[in-house]
Amino acid sequence: MKWGEEEKIGVLVKKDDIKRAMCMVMDDDGEEGKGRRERASKLSEKAKRAVEEGGSSHLDITLLIQDIIQQSNTE
Repeated sequence: MKWGEEEKIGVLVKKDDIKRAMCMVMDDDGEEGKGRRERASKLSEKAKRAVEEGGSSHLDITLLIQDIIQQSNTE
């Protein structure tokens, strides 16, 4: 299947594939589950810092708002 074709023909996912993926994600005891939780925790902290005042996302949205205001004032 090529990129974008899934919308034309649909994608079939087998129940067993979903079950296996969910078991992997919910695995509490294994090393893979532990690593996944640690990565999720680190990403969570990065996301929180990004939206705090002075963070990258906060700065980007502030600049976007300022640009929109400037554009509307020049029209």
